[in-house]
Amino acid sequence: MARLSLLLLCLMLCLVSVAQEQLVSYSISGTVPAGVTTVFLNTPHNEPIDTAMVVNGKFQIAGSLLFNSFVTLTDNGSDLPLNMLIDGTPVEVNMERSVLKGSKLNERLNKVDREISDLTIDYMQLQMDYAQVPQWQTVLRDSLRRVTTAAFNKVVVEMKNVIRTNSDNVIPALYLSQIYNTLTVEELKEYLSEDHVYASHPLCVGAWRTLNHYEKTNIGTRYTDLVMADTTGLKHQLSEYVGKGNYVLIDFWASWCAPCMLEMENVKAVYQKYHEKGFEIVGLSFDRGRQPWVSAIAHHNLNWIHLSDLKYWNSEASIVYGISSIPANILVDGKGFIVATDLRGQELSRKLRQIYKY
Repeated sequence: MARLSLLLLCLMLCLVSVAQEQLVSYSISGTVPAGVTTVFLNTPHNEPIDTAMVVNGKFQIAGSLLFNSFVTLTDNGSDLPLNMLIDGTPVEVNMERSVLKGSKLNERLNKVDREISDLTIDYMQLQMDYAQVPQWQTVLRDSLRRVTTAAFNKVVVEMKNVIRTNSDNVIPALYLSQIYNTLTVEELKEYLSEDHVYASHPLCVGAWRTLNHYEKTNIGTRYTDLVMADTTGLKHQLSEYVGKGNYVLIDFWASWCAPCMLEMENVKAVYQKYHEKGFEIVGLSFDRGRQPWVSAIAHHNLNWIHLSDLKYWNSEASIVYGISSIPANILVDGKGFIVATDLRGQELSRKLRQIYKY
């Protein structure tokens, strides 16, 4: 697969938007275990959609959602959510057995989901066992850690198997959204092939951004230009400051990000030490409002170049470089090539000492 470009990423996001605009009606009914009083319908990110009260052991939820949306169903006694797909076909659920009847695709999803849930429950139990072992019992903790890691790997392997064997439908999108941060670049490229039906599903946006991040921040890769405004509102290209013969730290941060602000003391120290040698910093902020951004710069004496479009996680910096968590940074050499990423604390100081020899 060719190197992911910003154009391709934007195209994928446009396809996601267009493909998912169709609203379809849904009807979910079923039975619950004794003692259950409420059933909750949420998104895979646990955002509430609807709630139903249980009457005589039964419930019903109806409404409309985007076609091919994934939802989760839980009750006030569930260990794990029951996943399903909104595809216009009514769904009948047995919450006690975690079994549903509906479209062929929903029944297929339910089958693989129950297999994965069994492995997930084993993993969760081991996690709880590990948490209860005192710190001083190092041998037991090490043993349990290995067993817990092995259990987690079984979950990931099963999810990968589902992804590989369902490229002709959208089921993989659900599982890819849960494990993409554990995948290698090669796996992401394989799973996000444009030939796969699920690759343009909204749940895959995180995986696309992660792949974009890998592609745009590889050591030896040339930096990618972008346009953002300074604190006065004047727009600048990143290329005005990068690739001009000096080392530049491109720093992704925000005034609302506590870890970012803690790291600023280290960033200030290296700026003060090496700026006279040509070292520069360009801060790309993920702030939402101008005043908090400008106030943080002034209050903490961050006396370097600052740019932002004030779009939070929809910032061009986030999209272009695939940044999904901050603080983050990229160190670029005088020719505009990336030489290091995510340098913090002593790592940042050590790298600059190697470069400037003091």
